[in-house]
Amino acid sequence: MRVVIIGAGVSGLSLYLWLDKLGLTKAHDITIYERRPDVSLDDGSEISIVGGSIGITANGMRVIRTLDEQLFAEVVQAGHRINSWRISTARGWTLADAPTGGPGEDSVMIGREDFCRCFRKRVPEFVTKVKKVLDVEIGSTVNVLKFDDGSSAEADLVVGADGIWSILRRIMFGVQSDAKDYQYAPHYEGLVGVGSYVPANLMQEVPQGQMNIVLGRNGFFGYGIDRGESATSKVARGVCWSTYTLDVLPEDWRKLDCDQAQQQLRARHQHWKNDVIRRIIKEVKIDQVWPTFTTPLLPSWERQGCVLMGDAAHAVQPSSGQGTSMALEDAETLARLLAHHLAEDPKIGHLLACKQYSDLRMPRLAKVHKKAQQLGSMKQDMGVVQEMVMYAFVWALAKCGWGKSYNEYVFRYDVGTEVEHAINTGRKQEQLHLAHEDF
Repeated sequence: MRVVIIGAGVSGLSLYLWLDKLGLTKAHDITIYERRPDVSLDDGSEISIVGGSIGITANGMRVIRTLDEQLFAEVVQAGHRINSWRISTARGWTLADAPTGGPGEDSVMIGREDFCRCFRKRVPEFVTKVKKVLDVEIGSTVNVLKFDDGSSAEADLVVGADGIWSILRRIMFGVQSDAKDYQYAPHYEGLVGVGSYVPANLMQEVPQGQMNIVLGRNGFFGYGIDRGESATSKVARGVCWSTYTLDVLPEDWRKLDCDQAQQQLRARHQHWKNDVIRRIIKEVKIDQVWPTFTTPLLPSWERQGCVLMGDAAHAVQPSSGQGTSMALEDAETLARLLAHHLAEDPKIGHLLACKQYSDLRMPRLAKVHKKAQQLGSMKQDMGVVQEMVMYAFVWALAKCGWGKSYNEYVFRYDVGTEVEHAINTGRKQEQLHLAHEDF
């Protein structure tokens, strides 16, 4: 079988490694196409080039550990562990102190490029080809990819791991490959985010492993510290990020004015009763601004030998903290189902796997999407009454443990167990169907 993965980001690389772990790379022809030349593993590139830091929660770290213990150790060493959250307010009130999970369920904050590098160096160079996919002709028996250099390639299975601006998603839903606006196009949420590394001495009172979330009526501010205990960061440094309302996004949003964003950051937070934030906004240098885009919930993630994963399937609000972890879960789920169904039916096993993958993953992402939208609304500008209601809600949520069941649902999810259950359930349903036909 010919498999093409579009995109050599976290989704595409982790899927390849899972397919390799399960023995599918030896039995099938698997190629990754990436439109950008690979970032050198040794050039010390600034991680801001590819999007700053990301958080991997306990469920995502479980996927990595199951995939490769050494990879897990490298990710932990390249980042820094997060074992607790402090949620406070712009008025100086502490609303909650909470662990990120149970024993052994720490999260990790890591530079995006550091994270990708851990995966990339495990994928053989010949697997990844630098070509931009311009179009995919979806056929009843074979799919044809067309590239920017005029060449083409056939594939029995095309995996869209090509991010929020996925070309495969557009094509799967009957839209021309160059269309910008369609029913399932990325949607701007009215929020922009800024983030940067800052000197560690600006937050000396912050404990190692604690991430701070500060809520206010005119935005959101987060910060934490890495005291130089990781393998890639021997120098202590802090990380900060802020999200705020921007109703109208310029058409050329990739060139948002960083100086203006920095001025707005200071204006928004200069009166907040938080000494760390006041020190940060005086020293921080903003060099990139990220608008918040999400995708609507899709009716399906698969169609005739084409399947979506990661942000191509479900770009959620950053408030969820689950973007990367959900992509990692996608990779393990799809790989396990492909291994199972191809072993049982080499001809159409990939189609059965994609259908079951879509059916299994979509309800989980719908819950994460709903929660992320609720949390994202807390970053919008609001009046005093709304502000106080928000504080009361967060305090009560923490005090009464209202969010405990959701956190357990998200963080303690085990892909292997869920896939096995789905396969066994499918078998039972098939047996009942056959028994009914015999009757």
